[in-house]
Amino acid sequence: QGVAMEIQSLDPQLKVGNDAMWLGVFDRLTKYDANLKPQPVLAESWDISPDAKQITLHLRKGVTFHSGREFTSDDVKYSMQRAANPKVAAAQYTGMASTFTGVDTPDKYTAVLKSDSPKPTVFDLLEFLNIGDKNSLEGPNAKTTAVGTGPFTFVEWVSGDHVTLAKNKNYWQSGLPYLDSIQIKIFRDQQAMVAQLEAGALDIARFPILVDFNRLKKDPQYQALLNPLTGAHYEAGFNLTKPPFDNKLLRQALNYAVDRQRFVDTVLGGVGKAESLPWLAASPAYDAARANFYAFDLTKAAALLKQAGISSLEFDYMANPVSAETSGFGQIYQSDLAKLGLKMNIQNYDNATWVDNVNNHKFNGIYFASGTYFNLSPSTAFLNGKAFNPQLNNSVYKSDTYTNLINQAAAEVDPAKQKVLYGQLNDLVLDESFTMLISISPPTLLAKPNVQGIAWTAHESPDYLVANLA
Repeated sequence: QGVAMEIQSLDPQLKVGNDAMWLGVFDRLTKYDANLKPQPVLAESWDISPDAKQITLHLRKGVTFHSGREFTSDDVKYSMQRAANPKVAAAQYTGMASTFTGVDTPDKYTAVLKSDSPKPTVFDLLEFLNIGDKNSLEGPNAKTTAVGTGPFTFVEWVSGDHVTLAKNKNYWQSGLPYLDSIQIKIFRDQQAMVAQLEAGALDIARFPILVDFNRLKKDPQYQALLNPLTGAHYEAGFNLTKPPFDNKLLRQALNYAVDRQRFVDTVLGGVGKAESLPWLAASPAYDAARANFYAFDLTKAAALLKQAGISSLEFDYMANPVSAETSGFGQIYQSDLAKLGLKMNIQNYDNATWVDNVNNHKFNGIYFASGTYFNLSPSTAFLNGKAFNPQLNNSVYKSDTYTNLINQAAAEVDPAKQKVLYGQLNDLVLDESFTMLISISPPTLLAKPNVQGIAWTAHESPDYLVANLA
């Protein structure tokens, strides 16, 4: 398999660039199925209290770590504590795990997660919570090895070159996995990765650029696969600390000036869907009447600009250096804005400079990025993405109403009342327009025809548990 990203760490509680753990070194307690319903993994079953403040996990017996040590409720407690620690875990995981007040372990095979407030979205956390081994994570080789309970054992990691995994012969699911080993080749760019696929050096290429994906999906020598459970949402956020972007009428005007369908048809090659809100049709926050609220309309955009008192404006567009689609969007948008008398300067920076400008709110105008999590509970998506987090969003949008709505939705156990709250959140996001949703494009994968049995997780990664080479 090829990936065009470096593995940053082997820690199970980190996220960015940690594909090795998602390939099966670590197991989770539960996982979402194709309908986003939780299914047993290391937890065989569970009980949720009526107030949703406590979840009792009944753990699978006879599971061992790759070291041979038995998996118990102490490992659930340890992994939860690590996930809640901001000095250790990714911010996305910390935000979910830190809201639990503790984990009780009444016996080896029972773990009780406790919270002071209702947690109806607990399975969003469990979808991402990899169960790690305390002995290895706190041992002398913590940064160079990985020990889990998953179907594949860690063999080696050569930075910038490859990661090798081998079949876990003692895996708790008898007869699985089918593959004897997986080698993850690391590439500097997506085009070099696809070139190796076409040369026969790879069986799988993850996240190819869409130009190559669309080219090769017509070729019977390849399988072009899309993850149906999630997707990267392309978004553009404003810096509200730089006037006149603190004027929501301007932001609404610029939202109407986005030709989403043209972006999907031309830049994405049809792999995606134009949208003004990020929700998949299965989401409780999905609203068909609002899904395309900001349909492309330069006349409406011009009227709102006039209402905002803006006749001319020059600003920057922070092209995303890790997204091949960023330039195409920028060129389309730049051309349409010129028709309104607005000048957008496309700025191309290296990744470190882009991150510094966006995260520290130095840019004057708009940044382009992609976000995930929107297939999970809407409150989880709002809390975990840097585009929408009520306290940490890159636009520096602040609103007590917004924060309260998210918190209320996260704690609401009545689906009907929750849906009302999601509707109010949708209306607020559309009205304030501090971040513009552009489209959803599912994660892509190219594979040789002999690769069979690839499944998908409810985050960006494929699942190779039952994969095989025919």
